[in-house]
Amino acid sequence: MNTAKCIEPVSPAASAGSRFERNRPRALELFAQRGFAQVSLRELASHLELTAGSLYNHCSSKEELLLEFIEEHYMALLSLFDRRHRRESPKATLQVVIQRLIALHESHPLHFQLASRDAGCLKPNQRLYIDRLRQQLRRQLDLLLCAVGLIGPGQSSVPALELFEHLPRWLSIYPLDERQRCEVLMRLLTTANPIPTPEIRP
Repeated sequence: MNTAKCIEPVSPAASAGSRFERNRPRALELFAQRGFAQVSLRELASHLELTAGSLYNHCSSKEELLLEFIEEHYMALLSLFDRRHRRESPKATLQVVIQRLIALHESHPLHFQLASRDAGCLKPNQRLYIDRLRQQLRRQLDLLLCAVGLIGPGQSSVPALELFEHLPRWLSIYPLDERQRCEVLMRLLTTANPIPTPEIRP
């Protein structure tokens, strides 16, 4: 399937391309604002400045476009574990991964929102594909947590994956700067001690 590699800014070449490519970010905004299930194909086409018929030249269904956005999201999450982000120790690498995760949410919050809220709107075969990407992400996170010494070899931390996927979005509602959000996520991933309530109270 692999329709997207990662979240990237719109390039000058893309912005000069088809109307669909130029206006594609509007679809992301519309899905995030209204909720995927509430957006009709006709409304989507109008938002992209296309007719419903011409929209089919670019995607076969609303779900295909939603899949592309969610795939971009998980490919971006997987890219956080690239070799180029490794540091002198596993713990330092984990800190860099968390910093980049928080920065990714800062730059692309709508992708996090769609993946968290609307993935259930995908077709069954599309959900299976996204589940495979999530499994890859979990394996990468497990390997890093194992290297840090937080879980044993062959063990898996589903709660850690849930934190990794959703906590950046949850923390964004609190008056914390980027450094504080990184610290909270690092502590939740690396210790069983609860975070004091005043640190995350709005």
